[in-house]
Amino acid sequence: MRKVALIGNMNNNFSAFCRYLRDEGIDAHLFLLQSDYFHPSDDSFADDWKSYTFQLDWGGLDTFDSKSFKEVKKKFSQYDLTIGCGTTPAFFHKAGLTLDVYIPYGADLYDLPFFKIVKPSLLWAKWSSAKSQKKGIREAKHIFMAPTGGLLEDFLKKVAPDANVFNEGVPMLYYKELYSDSFYKEREKSEIIKTIQKIKLHKNQIIFHSSRHYWKTTTSELSIKANDYLFRGLKEFINETGNKSNFHIITFEYGVDVQHSKDLIKELEIEDHVTWIPKSLRKDVMMALSMSDIVVGELYHSYFSYGIIYEALALKKLIIHKRIDDQYKEYYDELYPMCYADSPQTIKGILCSCANNEIDVDKVTQHGFDWFDVYLIKRPINKILDILKWDC
Repeated sequence: MRKVALIGNMNNNFSAFCRYLRDEGIDAHLFLLQSDYFHPSDDSFADDWKSYTFQLDWGGLDTFDSKSFKEVKKKFSQYDLTIGCGTTPAFFHKAGLTLDVYIPYGADLYDLPFFKIVKPSLLWAKWSSAKSQKKGIREAKHIFMAPTGGLLEDFLKKVAPDANVFNEGVPMLYYKELYSDSFYKEREKSEIIKTIQKIKLHKNQIIFHSSRHYWKTTTSELSIKANDYLFRGLKEFINETGNKSNFHIITFEYGVDVQHSKDLIKELEIEDHVTWIPKSLRKDVMMALSMSDIVVGELYHSYFSYGIIYEALALKKLIIHKRIDDQYKEYYDELYPMCYADSPQTIKGILCSCANNEIDVDKVTQHGFDWFDVYLIKRPINKILDILKWDC
């Protein structure tokens, strides 16, 4: 049986990928970096992950030393295929190993490879790790990276212009569990779900918006979500329909601009149409999302794939977000169905269409699920199986 190591678990991406690979009969193991703060238990309704998940004691700047490099070489030389994200390329390079597949999640490509001033005690480690991250990425045999409309592609050209790139993402969630008995049993006990059920008793359609609140702050251009467009769009819809609305927004207390969003909602006088719930584990997010009718993602950047989109596709929900199709058509035979929005006015227009039943929701969402299954699950997994045949 082929042995595959998945190293790093940002956003629980590799936790899901590992489960799919094990379903294919591969002896896949998940290794959590010392710096990882996502855990398989956060998005799992069973505990089978315990048998193939292992905690590493390296991964952060303070562990970038010769002891860790020796451990890396000893542990991962025995695997037929290694798949890594985060700081894995840097540690592999210093250990004298070549990473088979590198799958960046974002900051490990646009931030980690570049030296930035840190506190004096970590200056050498930061300089050395940034240099090694670049070299480790360049040395990786294959790179999987979902198209980002040029954002991450530009950084990859700077770091590894000759990389062997496959335009594949990584399955960000294990959708099979979302239709299991354990999922529904857990959902029945959730206090968040009880809150949503009370809202739905009034025949409200739930607009689920779990994006981090980042719209007033502009420190990080790549992080801007334009959450305010959703609230302003709902207000315009209410104004146009005579203050009658059966739409209700569920959103999370998550992000630097939560208070700004709360102030805006008060200013717009739509408090009765918005419910805030605490920042939650992913499995709680998925339970809440499963009760929704519409999912709103990011409205500022034209991102194609990210957690919210994958989650909505997997649970067959109508998606509203910004996607400039011309940036992605060359990578896929078809694109998943969604409703385009990049302003309060476009949000209002979509809500009007939904209220007037102008969208065949069941047909659209089933198409989205089928697309998800083919392009985000089967295609990347089959590519990994191909690489195992080629390289091993």
